[in-house]
Amino acid sequence: MDTSEYMPMFLAEAQEHLQALNLAIVRLEENPGDRETVDEIFRIAHSLKGMSATMGFDKIAKLTHEMEDVFELLRQRSDALPNDVVDTVLACLDALSCAFDAIEVDGEEVLDPAPLIERLHGLVRARTAEQAIERAGGAVIPDLAAAAELGDRVLHVVAVLDPQVMMPAVRAHMVLAALADHGEIIGATPSVDDVELFAGTRVEAWITSEHEEEAVAKAVSNVSDVVAVEVGEVTAPQAVPDLQPAAEIAAEPAKAAPAAKSSAARTVRVDAARLDSLMHSMGELVIHRTSVEALTTSLEVPGLQQAMQELTRSSQALQAMVMQIRMIPVDVVFLRFPRLVRDLSSKLGKEVRLDLVGSETELDRTVVDALGDPLVHLVRNSLDHGLEPVQERVAAGKPQVGTLTIAARHAGGSVVIEVRDDGRGINPEAVARKALAGGLIDAQTAGEITMKSAVELLFAAGFSTADTTSDISGRGVGMDVVRTKIRELGGEVTLDSVQGEGTLAQIRLPLTLAIVSALHVDVAGAPYAIPLDRVERTLRLSEQTVRYVAGSPMLVLTDGVLQLLDGARAFGRQSDGEHEFVVIVRAHEQRLALSVDDLVGQRELVTRPLPPVVSDGEPVSGGAALADGRIALIVDCDALGALTRGSENRHLNPRPTPDHSAVTRLARAAA
Repeated sequence: MDTSEYMPMFLAEAQEHLQALNLAIVRLEENPGDRETVDEIFRIAHSLKGMSATMGFDKIAKLTHEMEDVFELLRQRSDALPNDVVDTVLACLDALSCAFDAIEVDGEEVLDPAPLIERLHGLVRARTAEQAIERAGGAVIPDLAAAAELGDRVLHVVAVLDPQVMMPAVRAHMVLAALADHGEIIGATPSVDDVELFAGTRVEAWITSEHEEEAVAKAVSNVSDVVAVEVGEVTAPQAVPDLQPAAEIAAEPAKAAPAAKSSAARTVRVDAARLDSLMHSMGELVIHRTSVEALTTSLEVPGLQQAMQELTRSSQALQAMVMQIRMIPVDVVFLRFPRLVRDLSSKLGKEVRLDLVGSETELDRTVVDALGDPLVHLVRNSLDHGLEPVQERVAAGKPQVGTLTIAARHAGGSVVIEVRDDGRGINPEAVARKALAGGLIDAQTAGEITMKSAVELLFAAGFSTADTTSDISGRGVGMDVVRTKIRELGGEVTLDSVQGEGTLAQIRLPLTLAIVSALHVDVAGAPYAIPLDRVERTLRLSEQTVRYVAGSPMLVLTDGVLQLLDGARAFGRQSDGEHEFVVIVRAHEQRLALSVDDLVGQRELVTRPLPPVVSDGEPVSGGAALADGRIALIVDCDALGALTRGSENRHLNPRPTPDHSAVTRLARAAA
């Protein structure tokens, strides 16, 4: 059977199952008595095994089958899980994850299950009779005496499956379904309700039926992978059937938790590239709609304006729906952290409680995809540098278990994600000593260090406060990467700390990178778009007071003095005269004034990334097509702020030629 067309769905579901298993194991380690979690683990593992076997990945199926034996033991205990059990199971999950990654890359099953199976065998003890019945999917004992009183004819059916059967639970279900067509099933092993847990090769059932034995046997034989069938009439209905033919003793079947209701009928998987294509087409529709709106204003055609209003309303509703389709909960990112925190805290010898808040908060898919790595850096920093070992916490009068909180919430048109710990906080003096030793600051600056300047040093490239290099930290790669990545997403990251009490890292991101509400301005004849969430206000420049300090223009306002950036020079263009307006924008931890030629108006723009040849070194983060066919460049306010600091002010000098502007390079790239 050609399974290639099912491969993307198989890999996607396999990764979901692995993530769910990781979460469930960590949850069970914290609360061993959680029976629903135990049953969930068993069901997921069973599904993963069946999927892998169906796709022909026998090594994965073999390993997951052996893991089921360990999960079966978890169902029989309520005390704390030994570390060797958890470590072994998690090692198996890591191996499976690597195997699925290899399949995704080259289609090959790269896995050696033997060492892991040996470790699993060391955890498994012989099954009891009750466990053997449960392993077979439970059993329902027939009431033969009641059937005899009613005068019913009872048939006993035994079906044997091929030992190499890939999906025993599916085949058992098909056998029971075939029997149900010939009578009423009054007893079976596996039971009808728990057949999804079946992992054996023997299916046994009792049915009340008037059909001939040959007809019943033929119906069961037609089921794939059934290699033998026995059908006989029960001649002593008053006797209680003995379920020992499979070396099993009848017992009250353990009640499995009801399977979660499937949402397969209400959801559908869509390739991410198709969503992007849909978004781009939606952007083209918005542009064309705007063009038509401009044309209709000068026409006096009866009913045209009303038709245009209806078109606008429908296209806006479609746009909102497309944007909603692209939104996914940040829970997709949060789900990786329970396992990460468990592993790192164990390696560091720390006790940590993880709180996840606001997992249902939704973000655009592209933002969520890019958010994982920065958050991992922040979490690792909190665990390694922030939270103290148990002895240190106790000595400081803190609870023995440290708390790490990851929270997400909406704030206007943005989403705020926080990573907070109740650890030792940032020590400015210690940061200054490290920076001084690394040559990042001089002795005078080190002696005048403040918490704010210490935090800024943490974002310096190559800086680390770790005393030794490990696989967790100390390599000088971390906070600078976080800031760079978040700024690429159009967001900002800040740190706030109280020494001895803890640290708060806050990431603020736009809800979506696909559509931005922006102020359309013209600078030296070229269109630019400033994100509205960064615009504080606009002013007419001729009505304001401008002073020069050390040769730099400063805008004097009633609420402060701001550095005034010449828009043409900042964007590498030549200006023909004085700018008429000024826009007050918020950059990273500062406000600045940007002079522009004209304020065109507010626009909803569908953004596109710019090629590196265009955006390299320019304070722009993307582009958007306007109704007149021109490309508006999205202004990167944080990059503008960088132009006002230190030696980077050299970028404010006029460019030797306008050909170096991003607009010109964009035209060349398009050509």
